[in-house]
Amino acid sequence: MKQRGKKVGLLLALLLPMLAVSDTVPAGKRWHEPFVTLLNVEFVDTGFNARWEYFHCGCGDILVRVEQSAPDGVLSGELLLVDGQAIAGRGMVALSADLEPMLQAPSIMMHLAFVLMERAVPEGPASVSERVSLELDESELPLEINSGLATGSFPAPWSLRGEAWASGDGQRRFELQFEFSNPALEGEVSTQRFNFTGGQDYRRDSFPLTGATPLEGWKLQWISKGETAASDPEPGLTLEQLRAQALALSNPEV
Repeated sequence: MKQRGKKVGLLLALLLPMLAVSDTVPAGKRWHEPFVTLLNVEFVDTGFNARWEYFHCGCGDILVRVEQSAPDGVLSGELLLVDGQAIAGRGMVALSADLEPMLQAPSIMMHLAFVLMERAVPEGPASVSERVSLELDESELPLEINSGLATGSFPAPWSLRGEAWASGDGQRRFELQFEFSNPALEGEVSTQRFNFTGGQDYRRDSFPLTGATPLEGWKLQWISKGETAASDPEPGLTLEQLRAQALALSNPEV
């Protein structure tokens, strides 16, 4: 029995490294193409912290689950961006009359994380298995971000320090420290820092909301129509019907 135990232990020791390198992230996959992104962001010395979970639908929709804390209170809920045209919200975030600002911060920070990872590891997530160190320094050019909903400019000098690694099949984790100059009044310049911890899952799975999901209890705002306030959706409206309305606006001849 002891001899057999030794053989089993040896077999496991040989298999574990093989299992560790098994991965389903395609070689051409980019950092901005996961199915799920999780971001925990500390806005250092501000008292503001956020946890945002993003689900990227193959149809183009993005669902964001929001948990934010600040000196003046906490905020939670869900925000759904449909075809880049309409925002639906429920929970505390939907108490805001205008949903667009509620989505701007999670949107710009998600794109900031994507851009930093693309700059630090341009080979893409498939190139990362073991822990790798990330390091970027820029002394002249600002880092410009455009999420489609908002733009951001992070002045130089800015820098990135961090690590990235494979945490499982089709999954990547990262820890990032992003520092940038923050011009203040009277010509003074201070340094601001964001600390990111999070990860991505590139394995395609079902979107959390089906097309049959009723939008009763949500607030709805058409940003493509220039609406600046959310309202109750029409009775009986489902997500599939909302997508059809967005498609009709994008393709009026269809």
